[in-house]
Amino acid sequence: LKETLLERLQLHAREWSKYTLASAIVQRTRDKHKQKRQPGVISHAQEFFTTITGADTDVCSSRWAPLQNSCLDQNGARREPGQLSRGAQEQLHLALRFGLIGEFGEQAERLTVVGDEALVNFDPLRQRRAAEAFASLSKTNQVLIFT
Repeated sequence: LKETLLERLQLHAREWSKYTLASAIVQRTRDKHKQKRQPGVISHAQEFFTTITGADTDVCSSRWAPLQNSCLDQNGARREPGQLSRGAQEQLHLALRFGLIGEFGEQAERLTVVGDEALVNFDPLRQRRAAEAFASLSKTNQVLIFT
């Protein structure tokens, strides 16, 4: 009985070691991605968000909370997407998508961008600015917009 239990314990210890090693590798890969890739995505997204919202925005400044899906208001307080209007949330998410497209395009093949009713919840001023952001994106990517 003792030998059987020791054999089972060794088997479980090997399994635990494999999972612990795999978890460490995944965590190291995730950290490396955050350090090397995420800032590029955020940098690209900030540019597009500034274009879409303009410098006069009262919703969020063009500054982003590091590695977060949020922005900072004029006082530096973090604004989560749920605290923003639907239009502002969509502007933030559109800027993040543009950031991912821009960063991916610098690392690999440029993708065709397809948008459908992307500006429907934007006010007229931000619709125009978002159209300018699409025009800017069209300098590096093929862009198709449907309304």
